[in-house]
Formats: sequence, structure tokens, C-alpha cells
Amino acid sequence: MEKEKEENLKKIQEASRILQETKSKKEATLGQLSALNQQINARNALINAITKEIELLDQDILETKDFIAALESDIEVLKEEYAEMIYTASKFNNYYDKLTFIFASESFNQMLQRIKYFRQYSQARKNQVEVIQKVKASLAKQKKQLELKKKEKQTLIENKTTETRNLEELKVQQNEVVKELSNKEKQLIKELEERKKSIRKLEKLITDLIREEREKAERAAAKAAKEAKEKEDKEAKGKTNSPNTSSKSTTTAPKKTPEVNTLSSSFAGNMAKLPWPVVHGNISHRFGKQPHPVLKGVYVENLGIDIQTTKNEQVRSVFKGKVIAVAEVPGMNYVVMVQHGEYFSVYAKLKTVFVKTGQDVEAKTPLGVVYTDKNEVSELQFQIWKNNEKLDPEKWLYIK
Repeated sequence: MEKEKEENLKKIQEASRILQETKSKKEATLGQLSALNQQINARNALINAITKEIELLDQDILETKDFIAALESDIEVLKEEYAEMIYTASKFNNYYDKLTFIFASESFNQMLQRIKYFRQYSQARKNQVEVIQKVKASLAKQKKQLELKKKEKQTLIENKTTETRNLEELKVQQNEVVKELSNKEKQLIKELEERKKSIRKLEKLITDLIREEREKAERAAAKAAKEAKEKEDKEAKGKTNSPNTSSKSTTTAPKKTPEVNTLSSSFAGNMAKLPWPVVHGNISHRFGKQPHPVLKGVYVENLGIDIQTTKNEQVRSVFKGKVIAVAEVPGMNYVVMVQHGEYFSVYAKLKTVFVKTGQDVEAKTPLGVVYTDKNEVSELQFQIWKNNEKLDPEKWLYIK
């Protein structure tokens, strides 16, 4: 629970920084709304974590109370047993009575047993006292822990109250931003159309590059197969005088190179394990067809995910591979595309780029810096493809 709470607090801090950057513009923007939504989601998650922690503490407090009641009952029983021991011992308290009881034994063995009995009985009383003291100490410890748990619960309740109040304030801001944006319907539709054009251009760039890489790989594989066949024919020609020489020959079908197969297999084995392309940030728009945050009945198609982050945030490769393109797409700024065997990762909306085409990169190699638009929104468009198939990048990144 503590770990979950810490993670939620980190998300709140990140979302707060992003929200503050978007608030520098007086007018409402979709980026500001997205940042508010992230803040609200993080606050809700934190409140849920606190609620769970309070529930666990309630259960713990109840169990502790039951344990205290059991210890108090044990002490009463131990005290009664000890009182009986004292009463019994008082009967033999007189030294003369003890000796009389011992020497009244009918045999030597019986006398030894009676002496042993007095020693054991005396030790039993001492042990009983020790047990009572230990149970009392345990009882005091449990009562102290109970008080600490009650205080901890009270602190959590106060924290929950504070976070709930903060959440309500954020929801008020959210409603105000939505209301303001709703009055800018024409502007939002125009921005949406421009985004669609940019996405189409980016998609064409990606599919063309993937086709070129596939054709290049097929040509290389065909060339390798041809060379292997020529070598095989040459060896067979040199053995024409051998009676065991077979006249049959086989043609090897073009295959992917071992390097491509290895890299593809390695990338595929990292689903839900890949590092994020930015250290700080949250997903502002998810993969696939998603409802527009303001325009009713309008859906937005996303080829990947958008990650809203902080200004001048570095963008990094999520896996080792080779940079196959550094391009500029209107509306998407600079775009970097990295090949990982059959898989490709795409990083769009970069302000500056640190790598060049043909460069080999490792996981977390810096590729560039994220672009910040006129509304002070810093957002990365991140995509993952397997050949011509678009994949949901969120399923590949490790869960924060």
C-alpha cells in the first residue's frame, strides 16, 4: 500500500508540473484539459489507495483489540491459578510442617518424590509469575500499537479529506476549461482536421519506409540465396565424375537474416517491459479510436499514443536498433524511426534530433528533445509497428 501511495504521489507531482506549464496560457487549451484529467486520475488513484489503507487499518485495529481482550482474559486466568498456588503453598508455609510431611513418608523413594514435589511447586510459582509478567508486557505493547494505529488512521482520514477537497477543486477547473473549449467548436474542428492531415502524412511516411526496408531485406536474402545456389552448383560440377554424385539440386527460399530474427524475437519478448520514451509524463491520448475530449459524437483515430510531458524533456529509444529515418512532417515536426528487426518504433513531435539515419542505438539512447507548441503543451507522439501492423504502444511500456 505504501509503494502504491508513493507511485501515485509521483504521478501527481508530474501531472502538477505539466499542468503549471499549460496554465501559462490564459486561454483554455486541450493540453490544459489533458493535464487536468491526468491530475484528477492521479488524485482519484491516491484517494482509493488511502481508502484501502484505512480499511486495512480498521481490520488491523479490530484484530489488535481482539488480541488485547484475549491477553486480558489470559492474565485473569493466570492470576487465579497463581492465587491457588499461593493458597496451597500457605498450607505448607511452616518449615516444621514441611519436614513433618517429608519424614512421614512410608519409604525412602516417597520421601525423595515429596522433596522433588516441593522444589517443582516452588519453581512452578516462579514460572507463573514470569508468565504473568510476560503477558502483561505483551498486553502493554499491543495497547501501545493500538494507539499508534488509531493515530495513523486519523492522519490518513485527514489526508483523504485534503485530497478529496483538492480533487473537487480540480473538477471545478476541469468543468470551466471544458465550458470554455465548448465555445471554440470551430477552432477545435479546424485543429482536428489539421491533425488528421498530419497523421495521414506520418502514416504514409512510415508505411513507405517499412516497405522499402522489407524490399531491401528481400533483395539481400535473394542475393544470399543465389550466391549459395551458385556455390552449390560449382561444388556439384566438380564432382561429376563421382558415381555417388546426385544430379538433383535444391534452391533455398529467401529467409530473414539471423540478425533480424534474433532482434525481432528479443523485442517481442519485452512486451510490458520496455522503458518509456520519456522519463516524465503521462498518456494524454490512447491508441486507436477515442472520443474527442470536448466535441460530442466526434472520434479521433490515433496511430499510437500521445505522451504529455514537461518542457525540454529528452526523448529516448525504447529498445536497441537502427535509425532508418530522420524526417520532418508538417504538424509533427521532426520524426525519428528506429528499426528493431520486424518491429519499428516511431517518435514524432521532436524539437531537435540527436541521431542520424543509419546510426545504431541502444535502449535509452537519447534521440532528441520534445517539441513544445504555441499553447505550451509538450507532447510526444509515440508509435510501435510490426511490419505493416499498428500496435498499441501502451501494452509494450512497463506500468509506472
